Amino acid sequence: MILEVRALKFKTRSAASLFVVLLLSVSLSASERIGDHFWPTPNNAFVKGRTLAHFVQPTESGKLNSALWGCVRNNGSRFHEGIDLKATQKDSDGEPTDSVFAFDRGIVRYVNLEPRLSSYGRYIVIEHLHWSPGMVTLYAHLSAVPNAIRSGVEVAGGQPIATMGRSASYTIPRSRAHLHFEIGLWLGGEFQRWYDEQRFDDLNDHGEFNGMNIIGMDVWAILQALKRGEVANVVEYLAAEPAAVSVNHWDPQIPDLLQVNPDLMTNYVIPENHEGWRIDFSASGLPLRFEALASKTRSSSRTTIQVVNERVASSHSCLGLISGGGTPALGAKLNGILQRLFVD
Repeated sequence: MILEVRALKFKTRSAASLFVVLLLSVSLSASERIGDHFWPTPNNAFVKGRTLAHFVQPTESGKLNSALWGCVRNNGSRFHEGIDLKATQKDSDGEPTDSVFAFDRGIVRYVNLEPRLSSYGRYIVIEHLHWSPGMVTLYAHLSAVPNAIRSGVEVAGGQPIATMGRSASYTIPRSRAHLHFEIGLWLGGEFQRWYDEQRFDDLNDHGEFNGMNIIGMDVWAILQALKRGEVANVVEYLAAEPAAVSVNHWDPQIPDLLQVNPDLMTNYVIPENHEGWRIDFSASGLPLRFEALASKTRSSSRTTIQVVNERVASSHSCLGLISGGGTPALGAKLNGILQRLFVD
């Protein structure tokens, strides 16, 4: 057993913006491996096979599944895009002291230090280029972030990157302090242009790493698949992700998502008479594949939709991916994603 004592400066919103915290870390209490990745908190209950009550933090309802990903809130009518992991270590004031660990090696792309500016509170976005360009993890409701964790810094998998907390633009009680954790796809750098077109009342305080510019994957399903050994990493999970719907969208522009991650395009060469795209989406609205389409295949409608897997497509009904009865139509969620992918 190796006892390591480190002095770290942390960023906070207090009047004294910097203070020194002695971080005592025992090597045996470091982040647990889960597949090729690292569990993001010191509480290894999930990795050890314990029940939900031992590692998730439910909402005020007390329903354990309200901490999970999906249509799990407000009796299934509200979507939750991550998983909420409970705090297990508290100081004398009842505030959490659990470390937060990087799920994998990557580059810090964004750190928000102003809780009042986001429902995420203090949050960190890390891009994992070795998975695929644009693939990110997000860590939210943090109480403190070390000065060393800033945009552009490389971090190792399992490295402590923050302290768990309850920061947010609203009030989270001490008893429900937690880490909100997401795995997702960043949609690219044209976010501000799309945001301006929406004419929201609020300014965009987070640039291109606003949470609205990240589509979350089913993090709960990923974690379970990793634990069961069905996949070794997120890349393997994504490769096996089934398409729920396929959309033909007639717009010749190249989405900035493809400029971030051209590997999502199935064509090696865009045809000369290119006029649109066939896009496969997962049940959560994640764009899985793009195929450039030639004008000779164009239909009269700008956008047509085909349900590839009805069971998968309807598995998260609160999202509104599709609408309509006999003839499926674009739901609000899918329509919004297409507007974001193809900014006018």
